[in-house]
Amino acid sequence: MQALYQVNRFITVDTLGEEELLAKSIFSSTDVEAVGQLIADQSSLKIKKAWWDIYRSPDHSWNGGKELPGLVGVEAYLNSGKDLKRAVSEEAGGLPRELLSECVKGIIQAETFIFEKRGFPSPKAYEEHWDKMYLNVCRYYSHLGLGLRGWFEHIGYSERAHNLYNRSKSCTVCRKGDGNLTASGSFIDSFHELFVQINMDGKGIAATASGNYLRAPDPVCYDSRTHIDKLIGKNISLFNKKEIGELAGGSQGCDHLVDIVYDLSRAVGHVLMGSEI
Repeated sequence: MQALYQVNRFITVDTLGEEELLAKSIFSSTDVEAVGQLIADQSSLKIKKAWWDIYRSPDHSWNGGKELPGLVGVEAYLNSGKDLKRAVSEEAGGLPRELLSECVKGIIQAETFIFEKRGFPSPKAYEEHWDKMYLNVCRYYSHLGLGLRGWFEHIGYSERAHNLYNRSKSCTVCRKGDGNLTASGSFIDSFHELFVQINMDGKGIAATASGNYLRAPDPVCYDSRTHIDKLIGKNISLFNKKEIGELAGGSQGCDHLVDIVYDLSRAVGHVLMGSEI
């Protein structure tokens, strides 16, 4: 078996003193190395500083970096996508915008451990807030009436200092001895863990697809793995993220499964088409 392409995305969110957060998103692949960073206020989540750097890219075409004063004051939370697009656009193939978007996602997850600074009086109040906001968005929040395990019950604690959140996503595409391709992807963060593997022919058509969850908020989430079978017979490199979301179950699926399958689709596309990710 010959490895053709690898990519790893790592996000971490730390506190900076008592008032600020530092979110860092690192992208490291066979041909690109880059980082995006945000400093945000812990209470308001408003961005105080944002910047990105690309250290390695094909022909050095994306190398460089930039601070983004246009993001100062923007809330690093849900619905910040338009502000990111306005401030960053598609510079360097859209990678800086993706890196900063991942920083925002990390901050949203890290909110779990600064809920009091965010104005929630208790872990229960924080859970109830998300139960309403995310109702019917994914498999977990579409089955709340079944008395699922609570968010903090799943985590096992409600306090964390200094380092608040970590997420790693990795993808590897290999060519087997028969010329066919295989792609594997893993997603592991402070709260979830899952794995996906897709075996394809030389053109990228999936012959088999499998995967499983190792950690999730409730066992009901594990049933999302049944949607992986829908990848069989498809060339996922031709699908955008919205299409993969629909294929992976929509409100009966899992955002994190969509995340890793989308990353796999781009990694496979890189190998098949030679396009940048």
